[in-house]
Amino acid sequence: MISSFYIQLYKIVDDPSSDQIISWSKSSPNIFVVWDLKKLRRDILFKSSGVLGRNLSEFIAKLRSHGFRSVLKGFGELEFEHDDFTRGLVTKKTKIIKAFSDRFDAQIKAIKCRFKAKKASSSLKVEHLFP
Repeated sequence: MISSFYIQLYKIVDDPSSDQIISWSKSSPNIFVVWDLKKLRRDILFKSSGVLGRNLSEFIAKLRSHGFRSVLKGFGELEFEHDDFTRGLVTKKTKIIKAFSDRFDAQIKAIKCRFKAKKASSSLKVEHLFP
């Protein structure tokens, strides 16, 4: 399963209609640039249903939690880099997603095991043993 964060981010960065706001860097295939922070907040984050974050602080925090490194490019511009988030190479992106997906699956499995154990222990009451 692919993370909705990566899917949404990739679609926006790769969309030529948003190049005035956010686009791939011309210097590296692993870097994207936010050219207009105001428009990013107003036109992209506000409309992203919270997947990318509801504001600029959340967006940057989510990027960092997904392994992106940020670099201050210029006034009102930010540059973000990730070794496996690559322009035109969607298959490489799935490698990152798989790592996060595996971790998420392990957490879900642990929660299910705890729930089953709790459910099993609650049914072992004395009243149930001697009807």
